[in-house]
Amino acid sequence: MTWIWEKLDTFLGATVVASAGVAASQAQAFMVQYVQRLGGHLDEASSHLNNVQNGLRYKLMSDTVRKELKTDAGGRVADLQAAYHAIADANVLVKPFALLRHADPQMLAGTWHDFVPALPATIDGYTYVAMGMILGFILYEVVKLPVVILIEEPRRRKFRRRG
Repeated sequence: MTWIWEKLDTFLGATVVASAGVAASQAQAFMVQYVQRLGGHLDEASSHLNNVQNGLRYKLMSDTVRKELKTDAGGRVADLQAAYHAIADANVLVKPFALLRHADPQMLAGTWHDFVPALPATIDGYTYVAMGMILGFILYEVVKLPVVILIEEPRRRKFRRRG
């Protein structure tokens, strides 16, 4: 009977570790897709700022209105650039935290809605797979520990009599 439990433990452990690795790789794929979406928004905002600064339609507006539009557009570009560089230029270990810190909720929801699962074949992707597998292994062992303690027979200590 012990053999069956050992094989079941090995199978469950491998399943948890593999699942955690795949999930971590999907987190990396999600971050890549978010940065791509963020770059698209940045390009659009930069184009809009350029139109406000140089477009004929905006030059015909009053200086006050144009200055307000230019300030708004410039602020949007600055915010998007800061978020883009904070996430895209972050170290592989810091990138998930940079994403959480600088994520725009609406853009995050749009990325999630359009997310296409992928298995990235990059060093970053492999790093996330390895980290996910290690965390999955640790999680499995932590969850398994109370079960093992309950199932194992309590060990009895042998006391020697002093005589």
